[in-house]
Amino acid sequence: MCGIWGVVNIADEYMAEVAARAMYHRGPDDYGIYVSREPVPVSLANTRLAIIDLSEAGHQPMPNEDGRYWIVYNGEMYNFQPLRTVLMEAGHSFRSNSDTEVILHAYEEWGEKCLEHFRGMFAFAIWDTVEAKLFAARDRLGIKPLYYVLGRNTSGGRTLAFGSELKTLLASTSAERKFNLAALHHYLAFYSVPTPYTMLQGVEALPPGYYLTFQDSKLNLHQYWDVPPMDQPLALSEDEIREQLRALLEESIRLRMIADVPVAAFLSGGIDSSAVVALMTRISGERLKTFSIGFGSEGQTIDERSGAKELAHYYDTDHTEIVITGRDVCHQIDRIITSMDQPSGDGINTYFVSQAAAAHVKVALSGLGGDELFAGYPQFKMLQQAERVTGLWQKLPGIAQSATRGMASILGPVRRVVTWLDGSLLERYERVRVLFNESSKLNLYTHESISAIGALEASLNTLTRYTHPTETNPIAQISRLELKNYMAHTLLRDTDAMSMAHSLEVRVPLIDHKLVEFAARIPSGMKLRNGRTKWIFIEALKDILPANILNRPKQGFELPMGHWMRNELRPIIEDTLSKESVEGRGLFRPEVVKRIYQDFLDGREVYMHPWTLVVLELWMRRFVDGLAF
Repeated sequence: MCGIWGVVNIADEYMAEVAARAMYHRGPDDYGIYVSREPVPVSLANTRLAIIDLSEAGHQPMPNEDGRYWIVYNGEMYNFQPLRTVLMEAGHSFRSNSDTEVILHAYEEWGEKCLEHFRGMFAFAIWDTVEAKLFAARDRLGIKPLYYVLGRNTSGGRTLAFGSELKTLLASTSAERKFNLAALHHYLAFYSVPTPYTMLQGVEALPPGYYLTFQDSKLNLHQYWDVPPMDQPLALSEDEIREQLRALLEESIRLRMIADVPVAAFLSGGIDSSAVVALMTRISGERLKTFSIGFGSEGQTIDERSGAKELAHYYDTDHTEIVITGRDVCHQIDRIITSMDQPSGDGINTYFVSQAAAAHVKVALSGLGGDELFAGYPQFKMLQQAERVTGLWQKLPGIAQSATRGMASILGPVRRVVTWLDGSLLERYERVRVLFNESSKLNLYTHESISAIGALEASLNTLTRYTHPTETNPIAQISRLELKNYMAHTLLRDTDAMSMAHSLEVRVPLIDHKLVEFAARIPSGMKLRNGRTKWIFIEALKDILPANILNRPKQGFELPMGHWMRNELRPIIEDTLSKESVEGRGLFRPEVVKRIYQDFLDGREVYMHPWTLVVLELWMRRFVDGLAF
């Protein structure tokens, strides 16, 4: 795991050094730079968190034997050992035991098609000194980030800079501190920033499953992978699906335990993390370190430590509990916001559990992804039922529908039901995943903001790029949206940012792309059966998890943020949402912000609405105003 940065058409040792220092936290074990002025100027930098081949042979930037290709790489290639054997049989020789060198030789052998051979999480760039061509790629699900920006050098030539974080692009002056209003529009909807947007004007995020090339000042993007269609069910029996699912889970865990350093796990007490811990313990046969977080009395109703402790005792793990308080969040809020890299309404839990784990290990596995793949969230059941009721509604005679709509104009509850029934699946999805809808945003913006933003695409419409034309089953449709929207833009991005802030590598075995390709074709009726979510996933694990874990009702991970915002964090909240602060920023109407905050204090509004605005302002102060990181 590492941090990477580079720029084409600029050769500057000092810039590369600054970039490396700005991402030191991503790789404190080693750093390196490569700068060349011929045939085209280029600068590369890398900071290394040594996980595979801890020797100096794994140093980056890394060249191939003749120095034609240079690579900077962030991630882990879990199948690097068999690939290494294939490449050696093809005549390639190796100087290290690292997965980095395997990627380099794979590109030599197969060119851009090397991506078809990789199984892992990655963001890397390879510079071809002969063709003066940059090739950069991001993994299929978007576990590792890659940002890029087109610019100009002092001679007016086109440049392309890239990096693992916005902080690195800013520190190296590859990007400017200019705020992106288009990204703001979607951040307010999703409380995170969807690709390809970033909060910095001119900087874009390479989408998951894409690669780019830059040659002769021309940038080209290509998609090499997508979640397969979910309307092509497997031609297997339930027993065969259960057995193959279990085998893929075990294989994925086994691959992600490959490391030259100890590997631990996050343990929340839910089914997903419990499954990961159970399989890790059975595969390794060794005592595993596990980490979970909880809260004081203010968070007792949402504290999952009892379930985590039960599983830890069941498998005799070396278990560590971390209790987070509002005071902890208050004391570290500056570093939390800086670590986010882009504003997010989520991620604080990952920040603290990563901080605790990093004191003991360099690598931890997470259960992230199970809910998205196997219909674990409540909205799967809710939206499936809504689709069924909508089907009945649409069969009603027109006169009955008209009469009901007439009642809706008088009765609020009927109006809400009719609005739900008349909407599309995306419009219903908006009710469970969108924080500020279009009308709420327009009400929030100042006139100046509305004029500056212009005719932007509605945030809900951005989700259409994630839909598949042949999928009609609501479980399949929602699963695709959750994988490509919420998981990719919020969960995975936050996990990378918050864990790497503490020099910790987090691996996510439940979204191994081979497992995703298989799970996508499991019939929806085996994911959500008789009201039971994740049915087939649970069936595949019944022999290794305690009954109490398997039968525990789904509980999404929450923080007692509402309590903290009314107490320990209140001075921060009132400062950032004050009339002076809001007017000074000029984005939002102070009276609307005040009403949002008051509604929260009065219990009429969830904490996420004001908190999202607080995070935005704190982020702006550091990343746009230029306060020290």
